[in-house]
Amino acid sequence: MFFRSRKSPAELATDYEIYPDSLLYRLCDWIGRRTETIILTPHLSAVGNCAEDVYFGLLKARREGKRLVILWPYELPWTLRFRLTNVEVVNVESKYRAIAHDSILNVVGRVLLTAYFAVFRALSLVRRFMVGAHLNNVYRIPIIGESTLWNPERVAEFSWDVVNQYDWSSQLQTPLQVSLTAKKRSLAERQRVLMGLPADAWFVCLHVRESGFHNDRYSERNANILNYVGAIEEITSRGGWVVRMGDATMRKMPVMERVIDYPFTGAKSALMDVYLISECRFYLGMISGIYDVARLFQRPIIMTNMAIWMVGFPIRKCDLGVVKHVYSKSRNRFLTTREWLAEPWDSVAYVHKLGDDYMFYENTPEELRAVVKEYFDRREDWEPTPLQRQFNEARVQRGKELLSKKIYSADDVQLYYRKNVVDYDLVERYRLASRLDSAAGMLGAEFLEQNWDSSVGSRKLADFSECSR
Repeated sequence: MFFRSRKSPAELATDYEIYPDSLLYRLCDWIGRRTETIILTPHLSAVGNCAEDVYFGLLKARREGKRLVILWPYELPWTLRFRLTNVEVVNVESKYRAIAHDSILNVVGRVLLTAYFAVFRALSLVRRFMVGAHLNNVYRIPIIGESTLWNPERVAEFSWDVVNQYDWSSQLQTPLQVSLTAKKRSLAERQRVLMGLPADAWFVCLHVRESGFHNDRYSERNANILNYVGAIEEITSRGGWVVRMGDATMRKMPVMERVIDYPFTGAKSALMDVYLISECRFYLGMISGIYDVARLFQRPIIMTNMAIWMVGFPIRKCDLGVVKHVYSKSRNRFLTTREWLAEPWDSVAYVHKLGDDYMFYENTPEELRAVVKEYFDRREDWEPTPLQRQFNEARVQRGKELLSKKIYSADDVQLYYRKNVVDYDLVERYRLASRLDSAAGMLGAEFLEQNWDSSVGSRKLADFSECSR
């Protein structure tokens, strides 16, 4: 059975405080203790972080024998707005959820939460006008319960003993009941047929990140959709359909048989975004927000053009992945996959913080098609190759080395976390440890054989699509 804390809720509430004191947070702690519930406001503006919070909130509820209460605000107008992400991610239902999203009690809770933060967001704007600085974000943005998702013990230091007690691998490999409501599912199924996807067809959700949605400059997280044509053909040749996910800022795909360029259809909606991922045969794509929606619904995953191995590694044993090629300017060559594991923290954390030494190059069309083919061709009695096992063992060992030390300083976090950077670092290390310790997926066998020990630096750079900085 999963680890359960031996401390009482009252003891947990006083052990450790990560965020500044707040009447609302203390009230939610008190209500949770009295009702045996976990009150959570998932990340408001990023769909991936939101889905991650919902998933780990439900895991926590299952682990502790409680029920999850998701408290989500309504959008505010003008400069007060939260910029809320896809609400359908928080509307999912589960037997581990205490209050349905459409219940009167939930509506009342949302109204009260919205009113509370509307007052503080307005006060924050006044403060900014008067003294040039906002209130601390804890008063402007609800993050109720987030700090307890990966470290419920609230210990004051990082410990692998604590990580091991929670047995994240067993938790994430054990199916978690989560779904759309019957009403929303029925609406989505009708829309599915109207968009041209037959009711009896199996399909794959494909997402290749581009920079248009966030208008960002972190091009190492992006890739070219046209390089995926061979992988798409591998799927459709086996009788499947491909639904390309994303938004209308993306490059349109060429017309292909049994391929739906979903962002450019009239069916595009928040509900269909979630429904399609919840029903796909597997998710094929990159480490971007909707990847975590696939994790929430526990869909099989093929990760491509991976630029990090700590956070977004394939989770389930059946999952596969291939990483981008990393070029080192100082060494004047590409790094082997083995060498990439040995690089400093900055090379495996969040890629847009990398130094000038690194450049990323996309997976080739051949690599993308090969990993999809490998996924389909495995038999039921499939077992990882020795090299796949060796990489995972080295990945976990290296990850533990990195997370055993502090990874964030005041210069690495946003201004409103700097006074609490020690606490922020602690929570983030526990969060990353939950992913490191639980990821049982593999890099593609053919990809590892070609890149484990031999450098690809002798190849022409033109063979790769550069993801330049």
